[in-house]
Amino acid sequence: MTPFLLLFVALATASPLKRQTSGLDANGDGLISKDEVFGAMSLHEALVALDRDGDGFIYLPQIIELWGVGDKFYELNTDGDDHLTFREIENGMSLSDFYDQFDFNADGSLDAAEAYQLIYIYDVISNPSFNNPLDSNGDGRLSSLEVQSHMTYDEVLTALDTDGDQLLSATELNILLGSETTDFLDDQDENGDGFVSFGEAHGHRMNLDRLFDRLDQNDSNYLEDPEGAGFYIVWDRILQAGTGPITG
Repeated sequence: MTPFLLLFVALATASPLKRQTSGLDANGDGLISKDEVFGAMSLHEALVALDRDGDGFIYLPQIIELWGVGDKFYELNTDGDDHLTFREIENGMSLSDFYDQFDFNADGSLDAAEAYQLIYIYDVISNPSFNNPLDSNGDGRLSSLEVQSHMTYDEVLTALDTDGDQLLSATELNILLGSETTDFLDDQDENGDGFVSFGEAHGHRMNLDRLFDRLDQNDSNYLEDPEGAGFYIVWDRILQAGTGPITG
């Protein structure tokens, strides 16, 4: 059994809530069939639900988050750039193919462990204002997809800027970056004034994905306590400011 499948099994067995298959399970048998998925969504609707920042693209981390490996990204990426367009995906696979990617044991149906991501997609389609917590799958850690599905880099900068001067001090940065604050300040503070302006924060191709990688100190591709603690504070500030969540 692959590590990714083990993760899904762990999610499904962690609590009674995780074992539920939601309204997507139309006949209530505890399994998700292709017919149930076909009756609930189109491939395009699924892609829109996954496109939480609304830019019309699906990125490699999202494919890995869905299926554990990035093979499908490279197979569908006909122009060789850093993202998949909806057209590339829809030209390269059908909703049936999309479903099959979740059917890890190839038995023709999805149990709760296999269907977890499809259930999330269904929930977003059914309720576009679906306000899931930052840790969307409840596994106690944050993935890059979960972070980028809820906030943009500019929203993070604004949330950290407590005095609204568009200059981030070490104290403000420390809320999110912790032990990485000094290195981030050294790298991004181009004029040496001891602050990182919003403009400087975008220097050196810095973005939310790179910020996530900086915080992922053990290179696990997840932020575990205390690595991701600051993002919960940032997310709370975004919600209080009324700028989140992102909707596709």
